Amino acid sequence: MRPILIDGRPLQGDSAGRGIGTYLRGLLGGMAEIGVLDRVSLLGSGGGTGARIRTREGETAIPAGARVPRLERRAQVLADPVLVALALRRSRALLYHAVEQGQPLRSAMPVVVTVHDLIPFLLPGYSWRSRLLRRPGMRLIRRADAVITPSRATALDCIRGAGVAEDRIHVVPHGLRPGCRPATEDTVAAMRRRFGLVRPYLLGVGTFEPRKGLPHLVAVTRRLRRDHDVDLVVAGNQGIFQPSVRAQLALLGGHGRDLGFVGDADLPALYTGAAAFVFPTAYEGFGLPLLEAMGCGAVAVAFANSSLPEVAGEAAVLVPDGDRRALGDALARLLSDPEERARRRRLGLEQAARFTWTAAARRTLSVYEEVLGEPLAGPGAP
Repeated sequence: MRPILIDGRPLQGDSAGRGIGTYLRGLLGGMAEIGVLDRVSLLGSGGGTGARIRTREGETAIPAGARVPRLERRAQVLADPVLVALALRRSRALLYHAVEQGQPLRSAMPVVVTVHDLIPFLLPGYSWRSRLLRRPGMRLIRRADAVITPSRATALDCIRGAGVAEDRIHVVPHGLRPGCRPATEDTVAAMRRRFGLVRPYLLGVGTFEPRKGLPHLVAVTRRLRRDHDVDLVVAGNQGIFQPSVRAQLALLGGHGRDLGFVGDADLPALYTGAAAFVFPTAYEGFGLPLLEAMGCGAVAVAFANSSLPEVAGEAAVLVPDGDRRALGDALARLLSDPEERARRRRLGLEQAARFTWTAAARRTLSVYEEVLGEPLAGPGAP
């Protein structure tokens, strides 16, 4: 039986801990749930032998179906169209799914591409070199047989910015990973002791590059501290942005904390224990931290831009984009109103439950089947 070949390289190296790694693990886990994971093989790099993912039945091995050489990051982006095309020429797969860059220059087999966002082409602050590096991949999007986006906002960006025909775009929202659920009081208390969190805290999660809006978080925390004994806590691997993050948190004196990377064992409790999750990002292709926060029972406040209204629904508090005063006002009201916090928490749990990786896998499978013109799952598939 000929397999579906999916680019598995985001499960290797640094990408495994980023949103792209979360996406691929979630999608593969969803495919296991609907009984089609045995139809999948992975494109790997170097001497990789496939990958292992956690499913309900335990760890599952996914074989490597093709490989490309592993190069320095920028060289990889430039060489990938040729390297992937050569790998596909040697593959007997039915279809290839590129989930990040990884698009072939040409391919005899059908190609599906997931476009998570086009942010470097939409926001200021990205160098011309960065855009130039990504431009070949942006042009190749138009050649794909189908394009998957996680939100309607990104679908519109693909139409307007990349010239993709609307009838080839399929919106498939991400899912909430199984471990994202409200933590118990004892678990939250243990997490607080572990990190030394003694006061109520506002929470920001992610790598705080400029578009993520850390200055907004710091400014509203300083303002709120006039009436509320609240700290600001940020979690995430800051990489090259570490000095900037520490400098900004230093403006809060002893009331700003950088926890660094927080693993799956502690992150749900960190969300659950927050007085509020704050997401003042300038743009998101989807916004997984917002979904995860709501799924863990956090009250969420964000700017109303890009994909965030699609993820937030009526649950999170959305304020006009870039309006720092409105952001602070919304947080002040929530901190002073326990009943409204409880209502928003309930709505957030209901909203987050609508997003599952099982549903994402089913929708992705239907895209494959539409492109191939044949069913891939048997009649008894879940």
